[in-house]
Amino acid sequence: MSELSGTKQLSLFPELSPNAGLRHMTSPAQFDSALENLKKINEFGAFIHLDLTGINSTINLDFSEFKIPDHFTEQYSLKTPFLLHLFPKDLRKELHQFHEELLSFFTDKNSFTTPSGYFLYRSHYSLWKHFTEKIKKSIDEFLYIQLSHGSYRQYFIQFINSGLEYIKANANTTIPWNFPSNLDIQFIESIRKKQVEELTSLNNLKYTDQDFPLNFIVLKTLHFPLNLSGFISHVQIHTVFKSIHLEYLVDKSINSIDDINNLLTDI
Repeated sequence: MSELSGTKQLSLFPELSPNAGLRHMTSPAQFDSALENLKKINEFGAFIHLDLTGINSTINLDFSEFKIPDHFTEQYSLKTPFLLHLFPKDLRKELHQFHEELLSFFTDKNSFTTPSGYFLYRSHYSLWKHFTEKIKKSIDEFLYIQLSHGSYRQYFIQFINSGLEYIKANANTTIPWNFPSNLDIQFIESIRKKQVEELTSLNNLKYTDQDFPLNFIVLKTLHFPLNLSGFISHVQIHTVFKSIHLEYLVDKSINSIDDINNLLTDI
């Protein structure tokens, strides 16, 4: 007989398990009590984690990922990871304000903070849903105004060029690396398509390849859409609902919001 168990799971049948140290409840009554408390918590609200994805468009040019010989680079160069931003500072700041606006929804009247997010009261579920939809619409409109008419593609190409300039400025001039100029989206797209088809990864990139710099940067940007509509749909507001392990709900009394808050303090 084999057993499938996880360290985050509780066993109802510890006497059948070969793992003596497996966490468990001592009786079905404990399980019933914990489950009842979980149902009470759900009646009051939900533990949620907010995640605004897609606006932090940066890559790290970290050459420690490769065993590049010292003579390939100037002394002390390319030793420290270089953070490359897709958008300029002022645009990034405005995008960050949307995240702050999302957080402004949470007050002591509709929620309380938890170590991993918020406990949102059930009475405010609909308001939260409408609020996030409104913010997403505002983000979409902002991005369209700021990045339409080819601006997004220009930022993307400049993003690639900035990475190439950084590598070129720190590479040994005797190394036969190519640093192409006059890049366009179609060329970048063709490189990306080939990398996807060949399942290219950082592990099989060759630093001895003369096109290594461009291949490296394009691969690092693989998760960035190449057009504005793709980028806008890439930006999403995720509400991640979380639960609480039943082991923390045994022999507890959950009858109010304060009880839930106190429970988190005791954990």
